[in-house]
Amino acid sequence: MISMTEDFCSLPLPQKLVDAIAASQLPGLGDGPANPAIVDWISGNRLQDPQGKPHDRDAAACCDSGLWLLAGDLDRSHSISQDIHTADGSFWHGIMHRREHDFGNAKYWFRNVGTHPAFETLAEAATPLVTDQTASLIADDRWDPYAMVDLCQRAVRSGGDLQSQCQQLAWLEWQVLFAANFRYAFMD
Repeated sequence: MISMTEDFCSLPLPQKLVDAIAASQLPGLGDGPANPAIVDWISGNRLQDPQGKPHDRDAAACCDSGLWLLAGDLDRSHSISQDIHTADGSFWHGIMHRREHDFGNAKYWFRNVGTHPAFETLAEAATPLVTDQTASLIADDRWDPYAMVDLCQRAVRSGGDLQSQCQQLAWLEWQVLFAANFRYAFMD
């Protein structure tokens, strides 16, 4: 069972999806792990507001991309995020390329993100998790996505404690970005 942030838990998500996320394994730094319960939920359901539609279609598509990423299906996540021409779409696209170990391409997509509102939130939320090994991740009270790419690249090569730390940080990143996209899509 993975831990979820208070902010993420406050989202009005369908209970079956929350249960599937809570029961899943911590997302890896590569392809896996596959999360069949999330795949089952996504395959048969759509996120929507009480009126049955999103307020912001791009943000809703970002949520779909993020859910496929969490489900472990990088190809589906990629096919969605590459067609979203916003900073959020580029953010998901960058995360997906980082997970497929295409680190240079991940940095390209993070350059397309520019300065993202989530960077401050991520820096604040990640501060308690940052260690000497991961200190480069936060600069001037902002999340540095390029440092995250570099840390994940090192972690993939070395494994161990750094890999575990990067998984925790990537899970935090996923929650912060998903929560922001969900609010834009269905709550604003």
